[in-house]
Amino acid sequence: MAVLRFVFDQHVNARALRQLRESGIDIVHAAEAGLAGSDDPDILAWAVAEDRIVVTRNYRDFAPLAEAYARQGADFPGVLFYATSVRPSDVGHHVRALRAWIDRAEERGDNPVRNAIGWLR
Repeated sequence: MAVLRFVFDQHVNARALRQLRESGIDIVHAAEAGLAGSDDPDILAWAVAEDRIVVTRNYRDFAPLAEAYARQGADFPGVLFYATSVRPSDVGHHVRALRAWIDRAEERGDNPVRNAIGWLR
């Protein structure tokens, strides 16, 4: 299985990113990639070009974008959503949820959200 790589959308807590990175996860923040203030289609296009799964809280904008990619038959690494019921400041939940998702993906031996969306619980 290829290494799973991620990009945090602009509205995901950067403290969680640091903890995930320290545990060996290949993850960048949109701002680090020069995408601060960018529109969501640009962030997804960058993620596709870099083969990175988008991690976001923004279902309203990213779900239709992912659906459009899928409808067109375009290959994309996927989008993962944190539930809006989880406080943005809950760094521990953000870290645990993504870590658990990665563990499940590694057990399966693939990327379960390639060309699709998924939820971090």
